[in-house]
Amino acid sequence: MLNKIILIAVALMLSACGSSPYKYYVEPTPIVKGNTRYHVGEVKVKLNLGHGAPEEGTSFVSEEELNLQFIEAINKHLAENNLIANSDSKDSFKLNIDIDYTRTFNYGGRSLNKPQVSHMVQIVGEQGQLASFSQSKYTTNYGGFKDAAVNLEITAGNWDAEDEPKDIDLVSAIIVEDLAGLGE
Repeated sequence: MLNKIILIAVALMLSACGSSPYKYYVEPTPIVKGNTRYHVGEVKVKLNLGHGAPEEGTSFVSEEELNLQFIEAINKHLAENNLIANSDSKDSFKLNIDIDYTRTFNYGGRSLNKPQVSHMVQIVGEQGQLASFSQSKYTTNYGGFKDAAVNLEITAGNWDAEDEPKDIDLVSAIIVEDLAGLGE
């Protein structure tokens, strides 16, 4: 009986290790982990207004401005992680990113809850689509004490339009962190 349990546990561990969040379309992949550089191609943000959205004008940015903020934050994180291509680089690949961003509100629509986010990233080269990865329906998690402080601000109704760029920056960091694991 113990042998069967050990065998099942080993099989589960091996199947978990074998799964990858990345889908490769060209084998062998020309993407080299830690060495390949990227430039931002198309970024498409779809803004959804969740429960509690105010009906009248707000101080929150539009979908177009949100899109620009994501492009800026993604480029910043690419640079910080030494993954951004020089403007004259011919060995880089293009990132096309779709982000589904649901802005959720506290009652009354004046302050925010954490956003609900999904993203899909496609890596494109001269040969066409090389790889892709995605995450769906997640929210921001700042980790440890910082997340507790953010949750306290949300509970107090103080997480608002001025704080939304922090969420955008964190989502962008998640996307670039996932990108850093791409390749062989």
